[in-house]
Amino acid sequence: RSPSTPAVAVAVNAGAVRSAAAAAATPASAPVSPPPAAAPGGSLLEKLKREALEQKMSESQRFTLQSQQKAFISEALRRAFDYFRELTEQLNVLKPPVPTEYNFLNLATMDGLVWQEGRADFRLLPAASDDRLLEQVTLRYRLHAGRDVKVTRESPAHEAFAAQLMEANIAFDTEEIRNAKNGVERAVFTFPCEVKAGLGLMADYKLGDIRLVLRNVRRFGGATYRVPHDALDHGTLEELAQLLLGQESRFEKMFRRVA
Repeated sequence: RSPSTPAVAVAVNAGAVRSAAAAAATPASAPVSPPPAAAPGGSLLEKLKREALEQKMSESQRFTLQSQQKAFISEALRRAFDYFRELTEQLNVLKPPVPTEYNFLNLATMDGLVWQEGRADFRLLPAASDDRLLEQVTLRYRLHAGRDVKVTRESPAHEAFAAQLMEANIAFDTEEIRNAKNGVERAVFTFPCEVKAGLGLMADYKLGDIRLVLRNVRRFGGATYRVPHDALDHGTLEELAQLLLGQESRFEKMFRRVA
């Protein structure tokens, strides 16, 4: 054997030991963390932006639909006003007979009535200076038979009768018959054989329809109906006009009476 061989082996082993010690002294590198994953659907801010945009679009669409509905209701009232204005212009000239018989509390019958005069009018919403939305349309008219009616009522029923005449919008004169003690025994009521009647079409922009109120039409007293704005067309107005004039009409069967 060569005398130098063991020395080389020792030197190599010593170097290996030093390398191993140095490696043990050096800390291991920390693993690199991946970037945090985005929240499902994007970041919180992006999500809030989308929700705010959707709400703005929803509010805009809702406002557009409400504006369109208001325009439709107002246009329906405008059609009604134009129709009733032309109707009353013709009736005020022709003054046709109205074959309706009005029975007042089974005490007086008003018949032989003739159209005397009528007038259509409208009113705008107070805040409708720009878009001119209509709030209501009215038609008032008077039927007359050219004679007076007399009804005698005993006391104390005469007081209630006077109140009922006023409720029916009937003007009257009263002659009181008194006894020796100056107490009222009975009263004689004299009033014209006429009927003051009319209707009102009121826009209900919250519910999206039209409220129709009839007063002394076909009979003494009132009636209220709900009419969809798209149903207030020429055919409906014709049926309503026929009702006013005492002609055959389907109007009262076409719509729901609410009062």
